[in-house]
Amino acid sequence: MALAEARLVLIGSPGAETAEVADHLAARLGLPSISIRDAIQSAVRAGSELGDDLCRFMNAEQLPAPELIAAIVQRRLGEPDAVNGFVYWTEFPTLSVMRSMETLGIQAVELVLADAEATRRLTGRRTCRGCGKILRIESLPTLVEGVCDRCGSKLFHRDDDAPAAVAHQLSVYHKLSAPALAHYRAAGSLINVDATRSTEEIVTELTSRLERS
Repeated sequence: MALAEARLVLIGSPGAETAEVADHLAARLGLPSISIRDAIQSAVRAGSELGDDLCRFMNAEQLPAPELIAAIVQRRLGEPDAVNGFVYWTEFPTLSVMRSMETLGIQAVELVLADAEATRRLTGRRTCRGCGKILRIESLPTLVEGVCDRCGSKLFHRDDDAPAAVAHQLSVYHKLSAPALAHYRAAGSLINVDATRSTEEIVTELTSRLERS
């Protein structure tokens, strides 16, 4: 595969550090790292009809139709910086968005992380009230318990990092990702990567495997 023109989709559960892996991989390949949020922001900034449609949903406090999200992602992937290649990442893939990319020659990557490890990582996170930094105290404790090493402010446990909230996130992920992963698996375009390792190790393995594909 010509890595400078790769069209990659990274799928990983909450806790798999999908955004971090995507950003590092994109930087190594010289490609943009793109998420659904990035695509939405781009459509709204451009004042496009799709952005206007999305704003109407948001103003009405309604969830956008899957087809609208798929169209917004398609629009973003057609922008000049992404037309020759991109790294698109998501923790909550929907089949409609994945199918909208079919004509682009996608190589999909699943960052595989057991629910038990994802739960350990997420419930072990703390957020600084001062600088907003998110710390994983289960793997790297702060010098003073409950205090941010960067700014000295107190840390707190976010509601969405509580065990029940994490269990719900993982349940939603599996429900959404199963059809999308099955879609890419059937097409023979899915790579599985162990996400328990460091970001650098994951990116190095991915780069090597993509070069050989």
